[in-house]
Amino acid sequence: MPTVVVAHDLPIEGAIRGRRDELSVMDPTELDDTISALRDAEMLICNPVRWDDRLLEALKPGDWVQVTSAGYDAYPVDAFRDRGIKFSNAAGIHDSVVAEHAFALALSFTRNIPEFSKRRYERTWGPRSGLSLKLGDWKNKRLTVYGVGNIGESIARRGLAFEMDVYGIKRNPDDYNGCLPDGHVLPASDLRSVLPKTDLLAVIVPLTAETRGSIDAAAFEALPDSAVLVNVARGPVVDQDALVDALRDDSIAGAGLDVFETEPLPEESPLWGHEDVLITPHVGGRSDTFPKRFGDLFLENYDRLRADEPLINQVI
Repeated sequence: MPTVVVAHDLPIEGAIRGRRDELSVMDPTELDDTISALRDAEMLICNPVRWDDRLLEALKPGDWVQVTSAGYDAYPVDAFRDRGIKFSNAAGIHDSVVAEHAFALALSFTRNIPEFSKRRYERTWGPRSGLSLKLGDWKNKRLTVYGVGNIGESIARRGLAFEMDVYGIKRNPDDYNGCLPDGHVLPASDLRSVLPKTDLLAVIVPLTAETRGSIDAAAFEALPDSAVLVNVARGPVVDQDALVDALRDDSIAGAGLDVFETEPLPEESPLWGHEDVLITPHVGGRSDTFPKRFGDLFLENYDRLRADEPLINQVI
């Protein structure tokens, strides 16, 4: 009987169990039990939080690893390739949710939601005149989407719906076929040239050797001091020390962060103490529909695997 082992902090197994009669689903909670179960299984579902390199020793040539994230920098992809292990990611199922999360963070700044939330508990109404001058809007402002893949495209479409002037950064702009007009998708080498007119910088580029630390001190210096940064990609894409300095020096207006260099964000991080920072615990791609969204993807790939067809989002 084909067996899949689930290593995840959400009830993924409930969206899979019973939907294929011949498929056995195992959901161990401890690492040792996961390793033991994996030795007799053919498939692993995993997220970065639950991945441990010791799992690699239990995987066999021909096994299949399906991860629940779009990014896969946390996994030993080269080792999978060397050992003949199939590997696929979950690109495409997070697009709208991450885009909504990015704009939830962005709108919290323009509409001053943290201040209003605080006043609710204080039962304080006004003064409306003073509060009104702290409010803004994104219409006609410049949105730069750093990384116009599936999720970046969803962010770009929402930016256009807010009547923003949207630019995208893509490794190979010639491959772009999306919602942005000609001349609005630029190569990574042009990122610095668009930052001085950027009001909202949405970071959604994959973490690679080239993108690691690419939003650095020079990038923050290039941004207007009224700009807002939103990072829903990977923490190390942004130089966190440079970000702290930029916030301290008022070089940018604020940062909405869902990802960090170290997760969970340590209690001693200076980011916790900045009023101009919104922090969410890497939940940008999650919602109450997440198990179902992923379950549908996994089962479609499972059917493809059984039919010896290429997997959706197959990396290896």
